[in-house]
Amino acid sequence: MNHRDQVLNLLRTQVSNLSEVDDIQRTAEEVASHWANPLSGGQEQTNGLIYGLVQSGKTGVLTATGAIGADEGYKTLIILTSDIDPLYEQTYARAQEAFPGIDILGKKDIRDLDSFVQRIKGGTCAIVITKNGGHLRTLIENFKKSSLRGISCLVIDDEADQASLNTRARKDDGSRSAINALIEEIRSFFLTNTYLQVTATPQALFLQAEDNSFRPKFTVLSHPGADYVGGEDFFSDGSPLVREFPLTDIASLSPGPQPIPSQTIPASLLRALDAFMIAATYKRSSEPTQNCAFLCHVSTKTRDHNHIVGLLRKYKADLTISLKSKDQKVVSRLRDAYDDLASTHPPLKEASFDSLLEAVEFFSPGIAVKLVNGQTDEDVAVRSPYNLFVGGNKLGRGVTIRNLLVSYYGRNPRTPQADTVLQHARMYGYRRRDIGLLRLFLPAQLHTVFKAINKMERSLRDLVANQANEEFRGIYVEGNLQPTRKNVLVPGAVGVYTAGGSYNPAQVRRDIENSRDVTEIDALLESIPDRNYGEFPIETIKRIIGLTQPDPEVAEMVWNGVAVAESLIQCAKLRNQATGFVYVDRDRDLVGRRRETQGILTGGEAGQVPDAKPTLFLLRTTEKDGRNPAWWPQVRFPAGRYAFAFAI
Repeated sequence: MNHRDQVLNLLRTQVSNLSEVDDIQRTAEEVASHWANPLSGGQEQTNGLIYGLVQSGKTGVLTATGAIGADEGYKTLIILTSDIDPLYEQTYARAQEAFPGIDILGKKDIRDLDSFVQRIKGGTCAIVITKNGGHLRTLIENFKKSSLRGISCLVIDDEADQASLNTRARKDDGSRSAINALIEEIRSFFLTNTYLQVTATPQALFLQAEDNSFRPKFTVLSHPGADYVGGEDFFSDGSPLVREFPLTDIASLSPGPQPIPSQTIPASLLRALDAFMIAATYKRSSEPTQNCAFLCHVSTKTRDHNHIVGLLRKYKADLTISLKSKDQKVVSRLRDAYDDLASTHPPLKEASFDSLLEAVEFFSPGIAVKLVNGQTDEDVAVRSPYNLFVGGNKLGRGVTIRNLLVSYYGRNPRTPQADTVLQHARMYGYRRRDIGLLRLFLPAQLHTVFKAINKMERSLRDLVANQANEEFRGIYVEGNLQPTRKNVLVPGAVGVYTAGGSYNPAQVRRDIENSRDVTEIDALLESIPDRNYGEFPIETIKRIIGLTQPDPEVAEMVWNGVAVAESLIQCAKLRNQATGFVYVDRDRDLVGRRRETQGILTGGEAGQVPDAKPTLFLLRTTEKDGRNPAWWPQVRFPAGRYAFAFAI
């Protein structure tokens, strides 16, 4: 018997499509092909990333990978998880279920040193622990006191972009945040170890400097199963699942210092709740044991949460009374919700609206309103027929809400961070059979943000899939969106290429060693007359950029041939463009160096080429005073409101 088969057999009982288990196994085996050999007996360390999607079942890949690690010789598995109790309890329970042949230690088990040592030395162990300073210090001290340095360790950091990175990086003074330093100490304790990061939002990881020990050395994509509902379903153009509402409705849910806040429920929240009641009742009518959930996530403030809880309880009371008295205004509202849902879920049309109304009346007294934030011990268990969840950060990352049908979202920061907002997408998940019953209510401004984030995610995953080399991991962002929080990034360590921006090397090499590349570019461009442009496949433009030879001795770190080329490729794909423009001018007497954002064009050449597509300007320098000819490139990104961020 082995641990791998135990996990895979469990997964086969939990998923509807067995091909998903095969995908999980392949992903885990790919990860294993990159890690440090646990039986090498020497000193070997590496780190990598499992890049999944929000609510896509990354835990299955995590446990399958851990099981393979145990089979291949890792004696200790350390699973780092969020310090948020619901997420920790969820991860701990899943580890117990997935590893029946492994001794599972939780955060309480590390308090007893003697028992800890006995269990670690007794065989393969998995330690599930939160990213909490006190717990991590205790764990490190236990290992030090136990003289266990010689064992191999697989560290799996779930939600690795949260808390694990150095939140003091922006100070650029060599200091480190507590959790970041403790994780590094754990990693360095074991001579043979693999640090495996797991997240659906790796933007901050990819923007770490190349020599940073938290930047992935390898990345493996985790793919969702066929039943997954994600960004393309909600945020592609023309998606029927999103309902916009005025941003002012969010303000009415934030009472501020008002002594007696208004008890009026905004019309959009009423619509969302009515849609949930119809959808959940219909689902229960065909599957009597299914309980369903509604999520209201609009604020981080406890005062707002308490106010919204009061409004939802008022909705519950009003609904029960109104249906008993056959209030036609409420009946009409529910009828509108029924018609709207039927437009995306045709089988609903076959259900009697009157029968659904009768069921709503019967079950509405059992509506459970649950506040899930840092001030409560409430969990996200879906125990009642109707579960209305209200909360903030506790509901913002990692936690899975079963049978979540309707979400009402309104977190609206002035400068949204892509990774933070994406982690709020609790509406994603394995809900394909219910897709027509799903609804997301949010302001138009946030709808635009989520659409931009979906494009960013699609671009980044496409880049990882097609570019195995970790040298460039550019993050596409639109509008005022930021890829991640600034406190985990060293100032000056991130480069940005902006829409409409032009970039060039400070200087190019003029020696004989680059003559072969010059000749190859000559051949590729021979059909383009001087001071003219032609249209080329974007891959050819990438190839030409790769053949140019910047002078590394005067580089300013803005021009990066790989970053430029890959950014142009991603830009073209996002704009559904297969080609770009190449402008050519030969025999130019260019000698002096340029700033890398200054440009090499001097005679109005930029105005001769349309700015609707990626453009590469190429000037061929003359042979003069012992300098060989060379092609000097300048790229221009198409106009728009976007940028590519990348680690320098």
